[in-house]
Amino acid sequence: MNRSELVRIVAERAGSDESVARRHVDAVFDTVMERVSAGERVTVTGFGTFDSLARPARSARNPRTGLPVEVPAGQVPRFRSGQTFRNRVAGSAPAASAAAVEAAGEPAPEAVVAAPVEAPAPKKTGKKDGKKAGKNAG
Repeated sequence: MNRSELVRIVAERAGSDESVARRHVDAVFDTVMERVSAGERVTVTGFGTFDSLARPARSARNPRTGLPVEVPAGQVPRFRSGQTFRNRVAGSAPAASAAAVEAAGEPAPEAVVAAPVEAPAPKKTGKKDGKKAGKNAG
């Protein structure tokens, strides 16, 4: 998905014009970039956290020549996904959190216990008694 597709989907979901949706999408992105550039952390609960990370100066290698190269220190943007986002990507996004369900007066769902994982069977090599397998065995 690119920016234009995102704007179109936002406009459809919000029931607004694409030009209005484009201004809103641009405003969100610009605000996040401005605040992170200023050294702030931007947290969107459930979605993730945007912040910056200081990278120290280091020595690296030029992949073409193999010669060492000095990389200066700098600030880089970082995004860490929120739990709701991770759950949705993993395909296990619950409709509501356990705390919200309990607050509504319903019992929390039972914890899911993973079944033990068995070791995979050894791969067959196609060889019998140390001889090569196939047409030209002999």
